Amino acid sequence: MWEEPSGRIIVTTQHEGRHVDINLKGKVAVVTGGRQGIGHGITQAFLEAGASVVTCARDGAGLEAEVATWRATHGDRVAGITADVGKAEDIERLMAEARTRFGGVDVLVNNAATSESGTLASLTDAQWHKEFDVKLLAMIRTARAAVPLMLARGGGSIVNINAIFARQPDMTFYASSVVRAGCLSFTKLLAKEYAAQGIRANAIGLGLVETPAWQAWHDPAQGSYADFLTSTAAYYRVPMGRIGQVREVANVALFLASDAASYVTGTQLDVDGGMAAYL
Repeated sequence: MWEEPSGRIIVTTQHEGRHVDINLKGKVAVVTGGRQGIGHGITQAFLEAGASVVTCARDGAGLEAEVATWRATHGDRVAGITADVGKAEDIERLMAEARTRFGGVDVLVNNAATSESGTLASLTDAQWHKEFDVKLLAMIRTARAAVPLMLARGGGSIVNINAIFARQPDMTFYASSVVRAGCLSFTKLLAKEYAAQGIRANAIGLGLVETPAWQAWHDPAQGSYADFLTSTAAYYRVPMGRIGQVREVANVALFLASDAASYVTGTQLDVDGGMAAYL
């Protein structure tokens, strides 16, 4: 497997001398939370792979600047709207944008997320509700809105950005561990319900992935940023000894969204450097 400068991924089978071109040419994708981090990386990868992409973020001004940059390279194949996926009406506007601008939806990536720290005693009802709204309920609402559009186009692919804590609860990620288990269950139910109608649903189980948020967590008084990343990987016993990169997640999302994964549904592919300890 190798990646061309354009971002297109080529997979070659050694014995048969054939290759599979993983691309999204002619596909319409909706990616939530595309202003920065993982959503930004997935939007970038999808555009490079030939898709038309509608993305969203709560920070409309910041997203507008990113969309302008993408359009300089990819033209009118990208659109962005201000939306909070924790609100049902915003999700409806997001899908309406994809339908009006590009004719429907072939791929949905549920990426937007939040993280509420705490324990049983300290986490408030409001924090629990925020975790459920932005993670699980957002997935449910976006899927409910996107599935009819996918069926109208003969099928599609749903990729839910999840975490290894869905199967391996961690006290450090207390609320997230609970909600992520629900996200995985929902993904499997989606896959079972719509497999016969040409819609696949899969999840990506994240371990530790470096995003702009990590800069805010770094305390310069404790050493360099590079040392911070290395020590964090060591603390969580990541076998590969490093934090993952956004593009490494985006490449897996691209595979799951593409026809190269045509017989893959109802599963979670972990992108975690070997961090998960479950079998």
